[in-house]
Amino acid sequence: MSQDTVVTPWRKLAFAALLAAYFFLVSRDSLKAGFTADEVFAIHVYWHPSPWRLLSSQFLLWHGYFRPTVGLFCVPIFLAFGLNSVPYHAGLLLLLLVGAYQMYRFARVLGASELAAAIVALIACYHGGLSNIYFESVFVSDVLCCIFTLAAFTYYARIRASGRLLTLGQTLAFLGLYLLALNSKEMAVTMPVMLLAYEWLYHKPPSLPWKELVAWLRGPGRVLCWAGLINLVYIWGKQYGQYGLMKNSAYRPVYAWERLVDFQERYLGDIFYNLPRFGGPATCMIWLAVTWLAWRRKRPILRFCWLWVAVTPLPIMFLYGRDQACLYVTLGGWALLAATLFMDFLPGATRVVAAEPWFRRLGQERVRVMLAAAAMIAWAWGSWSYKVSWVAPIIPKIDPPIQDVIAEVRAVNPQVPPASKVVFLDDPLHNFDMSFIAELWFRDRRTRVILNQLTPLPPAELAAADAIFTWRDGKLIRVR
Repeated sequence: MSQDTVVTPWRKLAFAALLAAYFFLVSRDSLKAGFTADEVFAIHVYWHPSPWRLLSSQFLLWHGYFRPTVGLFCVPIFLAFGLNSVPYHAGLLLLLLVGAYQMYRFARVLGASELAAAIVALIACYHGGLSNIYFESVFVSDVLCCIFTLAAFTYYARIRASGRLLTLGQTLAFLGLYLLALNSKEMAVTMPVMLLAYEWLYHKPPSLPWKELVAWLRGPGRVLCWAGLINLVYIWGKQYGQYGLMKNSAYRPVYAWERLVDFQERYLGDIFYNLPRFGGPATCMIWLAVTWLAWRRKRPILRFCWLWVAVTPLPIMFLYGRDQACLYVTLGGWALLAATLFMDFLPGATRVVAAEPWFRRLGQERVRVMLAAAAMIAWAWGSWSYKVSWVAPIIPKIDPPIQDVIAEVRAVNPQVPPASKVVFLDDPLHNFDMSFIAELWFRDRRTRVILNQLTPLPPAELAAADAIFTWRDGKLIRVR
């Protein structure tokens, strides 16, 4: 009995509609989430420079700009809706739905059946272990990175699966998608390794003799070489560029055993819905079991998934505290690994259940569909229950000071002339978040907001200010 049955376009469309309905049912209350400080900072970072800077930063990799593709998401929404959090979260949810579709395509191009790919899409629709990705729009960087990484890879793999090499135009299209992935988040740098893994597992691997290796690099390996060259420029920019991210200690890897263990416990704890997270022995046992299941047979799809979940987190593995939303790129590999293993064990389970008197009349095909549907319903129900119990109570508690300040600014609606010098004598946040909110509210890049608590001004400069504000008892008051 074939594991895959003929699926009509109408059935696929109906299932896609069900998945979309499930996705919005589970995640719709994230629209109620307000802004966090990180979200306000991100909007300010991408809006405050000129539009030309935002566009040019997409190509100037050696400058090390901070994830410029994210600006293409933030700035248009800000220009249209200002500091209203709902459109940002709505846009994030739409992108997450695109991400689920990309994971479905990823599964199909690697050889998964329609049913296995549908299971991948279901898992991708909502994974509670990555919960903050659904209600903090700042993690759109991880979503965009995953979307463009999978789009680039599936584009490449579809062409190679047909036995063809990429033409010049197709290579440029792939590199364009890859550039967008890199400019979304640093995890995309693993792409050349994954292309090599795909060529090794799905096609003839390169031979070691020098002449044959050179011939392979000029043929099947040339796209990998171009991606690697872009990586070198990108990594140099992150390390030494004017805005290099690695100059910030929070983004500088520390290659220590403690960091590795901490990350792996966070990683598997989130992926396997474990609270509290696994300890060291349990983490090792899980990796041993997953490795055995992936490599016990010569199955390219399982081996590739193992490499995906092991390699793609490398860029964040030695950074402190990376978990939840930061693991979104890895989710496609885990989901496909789980779906493929499920499909491997499904025929045996079908024969056992179909042999029972209660199910004998149904036939093996109907029993197979029943078991698959039961497994998918169980996953959906489990994710829903986890969300209701653990995630939903958190959403109203997200960064209330930021939300209160934005609500008060919206209520007062302060206005100043263009290119003003604005001073806040006091504010409830006591950090630069107040200046970010104020400058975004005034929507004038030439207006300068000074927080007198952090950078006290002499009386003469205070007198020269165009507008002075302060806060009393949670209320915004204009002094002058």
